[in-house]
Amino acid sequence: MARRRDRVDQELIKALSHPLRVEILERLQGRIASPVELSKELDASLGVITYHAKTLIQCGCLELVYSEARHGSREDFFGITSRSSLRRN
Repeated sequence: MARRRDRVDQELIKALSHPLRVEILERLQGRIASPVELSKELDASLGVITYHAKTLIQCGCLELVYSEARHGSREDFFGITSRSSLRRN
């Protein structure tokens, strides 16, 4: 069990080592947003935001909250999990 937890912690550390991923988590504190919204707010391409969001989902920091049909496709909306809550002192 400890070995699995160490592996998960290492995945989390690796995921949070990128400043854009940390910024995504900070922007999602207390709210839900789509990659489209985040790409506009962070002035980054949708592809870059989607890539980093997938990494955060894989390590358990983000979760899909709901999806909506938009212009013939689907827009996903994400929120942070309790694991990723960033606490400020």
